[in-house]
Amino acid sequence: MKKILVLLLMLSINILNVFARQMPSFSGETADKKRIAIPSHCKGKYALICFVMSKKAQKDLESWLEPVYYHYIAKAGFMDDMFEVDVFLVPVLSGAEAGMTESIKRKFMENAQKELWPHVLFSKDDLKTVTSTLGVKRDDVSYLFLLDKNGQVIHETSGAYSEEKFDAIDDLIE
Repeated sequence: MKKILVLLLMLSINILNVFARQMPSFSGETADKKRIAIPSHCKGKYALICFVMSKKAQKDLESWLEPVYYHYIAKAGFMDDMFEVDVFLVPVLSGAEAGMTESIKRKFMENAQKELWPHVLFSKDDLKTVTSTLGVKRDDVSYLFLLDKNGQVIHETSGAYSEEKFDAIDDLIE
């Protein structure tokens, strides 16, 4: 029985690796002015990267903020401190918005809680190419990508928060 369980575990890990793909590289500056390069910054720990491409998608992201914040950033729950997960919320600014990155960042800092500043990444890179490479098709929903400790995308979801979606992410984090 133990051999069967070990074999199934090894098989599931191999299957996960087959479907995993590398997160495309991009960099930016957090609201608290730290330069971050994804995925290299996250090597050695899990990372949850959340892309938001429109005001409509922002509503989806807002539904994720509380559970993600309390579980992975504030680590407020029982045994939450066992999880080492980087969380980055990435607004995808294009067109006229891209030229207004600094003013959007200032407005964010005026309105957002300071605890979120290190987790919001503003990039001047071509994030439309990054998101397209990841298979993002719609800009009216938010997309979340879970990276393993090697920067591989091991899970993705989109849309508003649900307990099932959150549990699927949480179950993959060791």
